[in-house]
Amino acid sequence: MVVVPVPKQIKSEKALKSAVKYILNPKKTNEQILTSGYHISNLNYADIEMGYTRLLARKMVGRQNKQVLAHHLFQSFRPEDGLSPEEIHQIGKEWVEQLTGGKHEYIIATHVDKDHIHNHIILNATSNVDFKNFRWKKNTLQVARELSDKISLKHGAIQEKVIPYERSYHSYQKYLAKNPIRPELKSRLNFLLKHSLSLEDFKKKALALNVVIDFSGKYTTFKLTDFEQKRPIRDSSLISKRDQLKMETHPELRIFSRESIEKRCLQNQKKNGKTFALNEISSEYHKQQKRFKENSNIKLVLEDWQVEQEVDSGVYIFAQAGHREGTIKIPYTAINRNEEGKLEIYISSYSRFAFMDAKAPSESYVLWGHQVISQLSHENNNVPVFNNKAMNNIHNLFDAMNLLARHGISGRESFKHLGEDFIAEMREIENALEKLDKLIQEKTDAFKFNSHDIVQLQQLQNLQKEREELQKSYKKITDDLELYDNIQQFSQVQDRKREERKNQPHAKR
Repeated sequence: MVVVPVPKQIKSEKALKSAVKYILNPKKTNEQILTSGYHISNLNYADIEMGYTRLLARKMVGRQNKQVLAHHLFQSFRPEDGLSPEEIHQIGKEWVEQLTGGKHEYIIATHVDKDHIHNHIILNATSNVDFKNFRWKKNTLQVARELSDKISLKHGAIQEKVIPYERSYHSYQKYLAKNPIRPELKSRLNFLLKHSLSLEDFKKKALALNVVIDFSGKYTTFKLTDFEQKRPIRDSSLISKRDQLKMETHPELRIFSRESIEKRCLQNQKKNGKTFALNEISSEYHKQQKRFKENSNIKLVLEDWQVEQEVDSGVYIFAQAGHREGTIKIPYTAINRNEEGKLEIYISSYSRFAFMDAKAPSESYVLWGHQVISQLSHENNNVPVFNNKAMNNIHNLFDAMNLLARHGISGRESFKHLGEDFIAEMREIENALEKLDKLIQEKTDAFKFNSHDIVQLQQLQNLQKEREELQKSYKKITDDLELYDNIQQFSQVQDRKREERKNQPHAKR
């Protein structure tokens, strides 16, 4: 699909003037035929006009971004997309106007001097509507890329070929089962990046997670000692293909290189955030992985009316964020089609989806997986299926009670309606707790005579954590049941007293 690299921030008048001159180069833009602007009267003096807007903003609201004057955006297309320079120019205009909501001045130039036609866009950081600054937040790039892809598809861009194992959730899971090393390595390295304060600290903690690192060559290499890994893996092969194409000119894309690791560790120092100590790193990582596993691959059946469009790489689904309506895209690696022909999605609570606001794309942002599941299931009344059997029963109970509440049935009445199914599922949860208790007891018996075994300790800690979470959820339901019983008893007593008063002769006639 269309390549959208990280935008450049322009922080000086001199740099802005130079960037304007570069992108408007007649030799690259077919004598400036493939150039245009938005609320800019003279493209060649766009830097001056943008400066006037910033000065006006200072007078109007006393606000001016002194650090970032403009953003330089890129949008690159492949020859096989079969799009004309004029079509690519139009795509760029639609993209930047939707991304900013039409509230920022910009100039755009389509360069045709290379095989891959590409758009250069210089966007004024200061709005000419509300005089606020356009900031690239944590999730803005993901939203920008999703928006670029959607607009390009509408204009007929050809999508990248889908690899066979990425055509469905089941085929992708089979691929991951046969090729677990890279996903596991990336997972451990990302965890280490969050919890290391120096390069040496990173290396020591990596060993605790069975990761051997070699910084001696041009590329940093990694090897997992607890997997059958034949050859070390380069840092450059752990990033996306999109980023691999740009990494020579944008070395910051190599997030697992020595330089990037050092930079991230320095950022952790400055933030003074909580990082795990060396003796904690292994147990905390496995706790995180267990939590991810329990909250991943949540299955939900979609109804046909929830699907906006199917494309080669995935499905666009109608979604809501508060009062706003739009779409999200779910890749085919998270989708299956069941025997009835309906789409089943499998996503994690921690997955992130770019929400494309239908009326105001500039207001788009990222939704978490748990928000998507909650919203979609609320709309179609299909109950999501969770990984953990006992936790799944608990979620089913809560969903059932919530469904009754939406139909005006709540409190003690909801327990009446749940009836035998409720009791049966409560027993399943109780059985799961009993089995877990026995397993913990067996582990404790074996471990108490060999307490220096770190692996056994981690296993026991993970079981204890699982029991704690299950018990907490179970207690929530039993507390509700107890409250229900108390209300029932109180109601019965009140009814009995009322009947007794009716049958007693009054003291006064």
